[in-house]
Amino acid sequence: MTAVTRRTFLLASLAAGSLTAAGRAPGPGGDLSAVREAVERLLGSAAAEQFVLDELAPAAGEADAFEIGGSTGSVRLAGSGGVALMSGLRWWLEHVAGGHLSTNGDRVALPDELPAPEQPVRRSTELVERYCNNFTVFGYTSPFWKWSEWERELDRVAMSGINRALTLVGQEVVWYETFQEFGLSELEVRRWIAQPAHQPWQWYGEITGYDEADTAHRGPVSRNLLRRRRQLGERIVGRMRELGITPVFPAFAGHVPDRVFAERNPGAHVVPQGNYAGHLRPHWLDCTDPLYPAVAERFYRAQAEHFGTTTHYSGDLFHEVGDDELPALLDGADLARAAVAVQTALERAAPGARWLLQGWHANPRRAVLDAVDRERVVVLDLDSDDSRKWQQTEAYWGAPWCWGTIGNFGGRLGMFGNLIEPGRTLPAVRVDPARRRLVGLAVVPEGTHHNPVVADLLAEVPWHREPVDLAAWVQDYARRRYGADDPRAAAAWDILLRTAYAYSATGHTSGEGPHETPFAAEPALVVGSASRWGPSQWRYDAAQFAPCLDHLLAVAPPLRASAPYRYDLVDVTRQVLANRGRLLLDQVRAAHEAGDRASVARHSGRFLRALDLSEEILGTHEDWLLGRWLARARSWGSTAVEANALEREARTLITTWSAPAAPALREYANRDWHGLLSGYYRPRWERFFGVLTTTGEPPVFQDWAERGEAWARGHERHRAQPEGDTYETAARIAVALAEDPL
Repeated sequence: MTAVTRRTFLLASLAAGSLTAAGRAPGPGGDLSAVREAVERLLGSAAAEQFVLDELAPAAGEADAFEIGGSTGSVRLAGSGGVALMSGLRWWLEHVAGGHLSTNGDRVALPDELPAPEQPVRRSTELVERYCNNFTVFGYTSPFWKWSEWERELDRVAMSGINRALTLVGQEVVWYETFQEFGLSELEVRRWIAQPAHQPWQWYGEITGYDEADTAHRGPVSRNLLRRRRQLGERIVGRMRELGITPVFPAFAGHVPDRVFAERNPGAHVVPQGNYAGHLRPHWLDCTDPLYPAVAERFYRAQAEHFGTTTHYSGDLFHEVGDDELPALLDGADLARAAVAVQTALERAAPGARWLLQGWHANPRRAVLDAVDRERVVVLDLDSDDSRKWQQTEAYWGAPWCWGTIGNFGGRLGMFGNLIEPGRTLPAVRVDPARRRLVGLAVVPEGTHHNPVVADLLAEVPWHREPVDLAAWVQDYARRRYGADDPRAAAAWDILLRTAYAYSATGHTSGEGPHETPFAAEPALVVGSASRWGPSQWRYDAAQFAPCLDHLLAVAPPLRASAPYRYDLVDVTRQVLANRGRLLLDQVRAAHEAGDRASVARHSGRFLRALDLSEEILGTHEDWLLGRWLARARSWGSTAVEANALEREARTLITTWSAPAAPALREYANRDWHGLLSGYYRPRWERFFGVLTTTGEPPVFQDWAERGEAWARGHERHRAQPEGDTYETAARIAVALAEDPL
């Protein structure tokens, strides 16, 4: 395929809302008409008509500011840009109108005439860079979203005060065009590009589409999928710019297709990079090699042709590579010179652009920060609230940096979150001289759209200069989320604040994320965490958490109708059952050690019953359905073969992680989902308990990975729509638990 033919194919149909078809020229702060349209989408046209939108100049020392005023039926919102206006809208909705929007349920019943604040409200932030999106979100959460999901997400992101957002959707077209200019065939490039669910790790330089470890060929990414994702990506970028969100694009750090790139470009210094979780990493084109500038120029030119240029680009040299591995992967290249070469190529493509580096594991090394122009670098400290790397590096040796929080790993769904650090500690960091060049906040969970209370607080903290009174804040959150003050809702959220959301970096067990559901673990009598890096011990006393369900069930009947309440009721019920499963497994083990086979059988049955009850409650809510995840994956397929391939990617990621199974990553992205519990996790535990109760000895199976891969190749259907009444199901489960106490 010639270059002209490729361009004809790729530009055959521009998505409505792309940069070239948007019909607007929004400035760096966003477009007022775009903000008005967002208000209408979120609150309805009748409400949108009652807002007066104004521009606002921030004062000295302020990066952004908003004001709320006006009178009943005529609310004035003024902001220093689109994101500030959207943040003001959120503040008005929650703190003036008493409403609530979240990733998991909205409550926006508004009066005919909208209220204005009794006194004008003004909020500002000094944080210039307010960033969101871990690369992995595009695998664990949004690989199969369409425009309807993205449109809602971008409105939410803007309302959360985010003014820089990573976007990867459709960016693979840049690889597709670039590498054909350096000797690879069109098919070779498509075979190298990973399917959407795994692309984040290819951007990280950790996997490719099809390497030697992948013996079960699933077919290359299709031209049609490249085209459709590129169209969606253009639309996403266009909307970001309209709302005043700066899109963050992937940078070119030298990752190239394996072996074949070196074969077609003899003499270039192309270095094998070993493997990641059993899969070959992309090779690395030494950024100091004479060929690198030409490849980088083509990369950024292709990116600009489709998505325009931006001011922020992200991409690490040697992501998750330890100091002991680095010399071999550099193969004689100089790391500092390589970093300068990356920044130089970026400067040529987008003069003045900032290179975002992740503060994660060994990166960024001091040699890199000492070599580059620090005025054009921003370090995202991904784990400030836990590892606190910024303190270990003297605030990144004086480079501009963002205080960041991951909180979630793999998209795992246990109730968990750190409210203490962003609510109490971050305000202190913002005025601590040791912070040096703190310039922003980075919200970087690996997966999103769960634990909405954490996202709600993170959206608010940039606009707070003082520590947050978390006890009062969480009660206000419950009031907004459910619609009224209620003593039982208050009691439930007091428990949640003291248990699931009490985590901080000090005084707690080590490990990533929540103490995971035992149902997702590979069966054994002793289960620490389902994933390798989860905590092996309880985060809190399960007995303290358990009454939360009774309190939540006892809220006043009018509150039970809200979508946020329904989501929370599922989540709390699910967590009570997961905690119960762990305690029952302890009883199975104790009975086994006592040689009491009858009790082993009885407690094993109770464990499976808790799993079944989890399946029931999850099936009542759309956010907890395996079938919805699989249906979204299949919807991107233009043929039955492609739909099957995409479904397999979706199934693999949340079980064995890759095919063949990656031992270190099996169950890393485990999910408490209806359909996954009954179809994947339960048969494993049935098999284990069957042998245990029959022989009296705990079996050790060596074929869990093979069974996982077989399940991932399946195509049995799971429903994508909820069934049953959430409240009635949860109430029935509570009764069943009371009748069968631990």
